[in-house]
Amino acid sequence: NMNMILSIIFFLTSCVISISGHGYLLEPVARSTAWLVDQSFRPCCTYSNHMEMFCGGITHQWSTHGGKCGICGEPYDKANKLFEKGGAMYTGKIVKTYTQGQQIDVTVVLTANHKGYFEFRLCNLDSNPNSEATQECLDRGILKMAGTDSTKWRDVDKYGSETIKIRVQLPSNVACRHCVFQWKYTTGNNWGTDPATGQSGSGMGIENETFMGCSDISIVANGSPVETLPPVIVTTNSPVKPGNPQTTTTTTTTTTPRPSGGLTTWSSSNVLYKVGHTVSYDGVKYLCVHDHTSFVGAEPGPLTWAWWKRID
Repeated sequence: NMNMILSIIFFLTSCVISISGHGYLLEPVARSTAWLVDQSFRPCCTYSNHMEMFCGGITHQWSTHGGKCGICGEPYDKANKLFEKGGAMYTGKIVKTYTQGQQIDVTVVLTANHKGYFEFRLCNLDSNPNSEATQECLDRGILKMAGTDSTKWRDVDKYGSETIKIRVQLPSNVACRHCVFQWKYTTGNNWGTDPATGQSGSGMGIENETFMGCSDISIVANGSPVETLPPVIVTTNSPVKPGNPQTTTTTTTTTTPRPSGGLTTWSSSNVLYKVGHTVSYDGVKYLCVHDHTSFVGAEPGPLTWAWWKRID
């Protein structure tokens, strides 16, 4: 009948949409994306697939591992996770420092919108600085959206493929030298059935594609009481390297001011591009949407959505 035909068409459309989406945590910048904004990460940690931290894909995540995922978005069963402690691209470098109890601005970049919702979590590693965060620790530290009692940000479907800023409330009782901040995006484009109601539709089941990102941050105490922490139980399957997290170091970089005037040809020679600048690259015009300094490999295109938007 017609209802069945429409349901099949909707299901197939959802499948097509669901394979095209990508996203990443830009601020505080995720371990897998840090090379985009901090040149000190580029020699060790340039990762072109940083928009694909989706737990190995929906089938692998749910059919094989019952929904489990690495804390930074790598497949749960990956033997040596690149971005967890002991991994080849793990540094532990603190990328952002906040204040206890602060309302923080979090930036997420989506290159395709899957509906669904965002969640943010925090794990304090100070009680065991040689350990990695665990999902259990992160789940105990789920954060609320600023000014609300909600732990889910559900306005994803109001946006397109763009940069999204969300204000998140840090706990009033947490200060840390090294905390892991986690972004989790549970999409809403996959066909499923709600186990409670039996109703079927896009995003109604529990098996939805998931994107993750994890960042290393510090939270400075403001004099308020701070919680007493139990030790973090290490469950990561990556070898753990002893030592404390690195702190942000100052790097001196010589930048070249962008030539004045209108449209210019993009340059990789440490040119400072600011929001509103326009460039031409490979015959295509781009608009700068985020201040940054150029470098070889950061040319405008699909991998640099955080900086450039195609305008023709």
